[in-house]
Amino acid sequence: MRVALVADLHGNAVGLDAVVAEIVRDEFDEVVCLGDVAQGGPQPVETVDRLRELGWRCVFGNSDEFLLTLDPGSEQLDEDRLARLLAVGRWSADRLGPERLELLRAYEPTVELDFAGRRLVCCHATPASNEDVILPDTPRDAVETALADADVVACGHVHLQWHRRIGRKIWFSAGSAGLVYEHTEPMSERPYEPWAEYAVLAAEPAGSLRLEFRRVPYDVDAVLAATHASGMPDAEHFASQWQRA
Repeated sequence: MRVALVADLHGNAVGLDAVVAEIVRDEFDEVVCLGDVAQGGPQPVETVDRLRELGWRCVFGNSDEFLLTLDPGSEQLDEDRLARLLAVGRWSADRLGPERLELLRAYEPTVELDFAGRRLVCCHATPASNEDVILPDTPRDAVETALADADVVACGHVHLQWHRRIGRKIWFSAGSAGLVYEHTEPMSERPYEPWAEYAVLAAEPAGSLRLEFRRVPYDVDAVLAATHASGMPDAEHFASQWQRA
């Protein structure tokens, strides 16, 4: 059995298409989107429509929920960043319209799969929350609590590719297919990397698991052209955040 996990598209259909082009050349029993589909980038409509066309099961991320409520939840933002978030959120929700927003609302809190006799839980942040943060330096007891009764947890949310083994259980984050950045403080002036990320989980014949983290380069200029043509609020600031290969 082989499953591809794709997370955190954030309105970047160019990044999504780069991942799709690679996935269709491979063979997977299932592809799961781990949420945060439309908010933040210049192509919310294109991203939602592409996912609907692909028919992947999708998890309900915190930014998907934000587009329905325009409530930033527990995220701590200064006044300037909050204003930007709300402006882009209102624009994205308006572009999506009622029908596509209902598609987001129908995304699943978690997607659970029987993976070669193991319970695989696909979530956005943790199986119990689409906002909690689990990072490589999170204390072991907190990760054990978040794992609950899953054998394997696949998440997104933190835009990092990493994994951790807790006893016989595994936690891993698939990274981001739309906005790849490193969690460093202070953030770089150009934090967005010029590639899309996803993960592959495979069951080997002997019963072991194989986890791959993949990166796919794509044309950043296509993202910037979409940004400038979109009418997205604060487009110049968003465009200035991108690195080139």
